[in-house]
Amino acid sequence: MDYKETIASLAQQVVNKGLDYSQIHVARLESEWSLAYRQEPSNFVADQWFPMISVNQIAGLYPKWAMENHFTNKAGEWRPGSIPPQGELKVDTPGSYVCRRYAFEMPLMADIPYVADQGYPIEQATTNMVTDVLQLNKELIIANNYFKESVWGIDVTGVSSGETWSPGDITTGETIRQFNDADSDPLGVFKDSRMAVKKACGLLPNTMVIGEQAYEELRINNQLISLYRNPQGAEKVPTKLNEQMIAQALDIDNVLVAKAMYNTAAPGDTVALDWIFGKHIWLGYVTSPGPLTTLAGMNLSFNEPLGGFDTALTQVPDLHTHTTYYQGFQCWCPVVMAKTAGMFMKNVVA
Repeated sequence: MDYKETIASLAQQVVNKGLDYSQIHVARLESEWSLAYRQEPSNFVADQWFPMISVNQIAGLYPKWAMENHFTNKAGEWRPGSIPPQGELKVDTPGSYVCRRYAFEMPLMADIPYVADQGYPIEQATTNMVTDVLQLNKELIIANNYFKESVWGIDVTGVSSGETWSPGDITTGETIRQFNDADSDPLGVFKDSRMAVKKACGLLPNTMVIGEQAYEELRINNQLISLYRNPQGAEKVPTKLNEQMIAQALDIDNVLVAKAMYNTAAPGDTVALDWIFGKHIWLGYVTSPGPLTTLAGMNLSFNEPLGGFDTALTQVPDLHTHTTYYQGFQCWCPVVMAKTAGMFMKNVVA
C-alpha cells in the first residue's frame, strides 16, 4: 500500500470509526494570535488630566503672577494733560519642582528569542511590558497624590443620607447625596460646583475626572436620563448615558473616565485587580500649559535622553552573562498650578 492509499485509508477510518485526531495530527502553536492581559490605552487619564510640558532643568522654579492683576479694576476716567490711572504687575512667590526618575527593566537571556516558538514574540512582549508598567506607575502616582481630599480648593463628600448641601451654593466640607440614590441631585450639585470653582479661580471648570465605578452609576441616574426624554415620556436614548451625554447634561466640555486597574496582591499571590481611581470625581479647569495660563495642574518632564518627554526605551546587552536588559526610563514631576481651579468630590456613589 503506497502513501496515497494509506492517507485515504486513515481518512476513511476517521469517517467510519471516529478515529481520534491526535493519532493523525500534531498540534502546533498558533503564530498569528495569542492571549495577553493588557489594558486599553484609553483607560489611562493621567496625561490628559495633568498635561505634560518639557523642561530643561531637572529641578527649578516657575513664575506665578498674582490673581489680582487681571481681576482688579484700576482704570478710571482720564483727561488730556493728566496722568492716567496706573497699576503695577504683582507676582506671587515662585513655585518649585523637582523631577524624579522612574525606571523598569526586564532581563532577557540572549537565546530565548531563538528558542521560543513563533507563537511567543518574546521581544515584543518584553517591550510591551516595560512600557505598560511605566504607564501604570504614572497613573498610580497621579491618582494617589491628587485624586483625593486636601489637595484642591474645595472638598465635598457623598453620603447615603443626612447631606448638608442644599441647592444654591456649595462650600468645602459639605456633604452631598450619593448619585446612586434615587433622591440625588447631580444637576444641582454640578451647577453649584461649577459656580464655586469659577468664584475661586475666575474660570468655569471644563473637565471632569471620574472613576469608572462612579461613572457607571452616574450614567444610569434617572435625573440625568430624564433630560433625554421627550414630553410624552418616550426615551430618545438608551437607559445608559455615555460620556458625551453626561458632559452635555452637566455642561462640562470633557469627561475623562478613569478605567485603569492594578494588581493589589502580594508578589506570588493570585492576581487581585482593583481600580486605581476610586468612586470619586474631580472637577476643574484643564488646558495646555503655556505662559500666562490658568490651569489646575500639569506634569513637568525633564528633557533628557534618559527618560525625557516620553518613555525612553533602550536595550543594554551584558556580554558576560549573554543577557539583554530591556529598560524604560521616565523623568517627570506633577505640579498643582492653581489649587483653586479644581474641586474634589469623595465617594459620590456607595
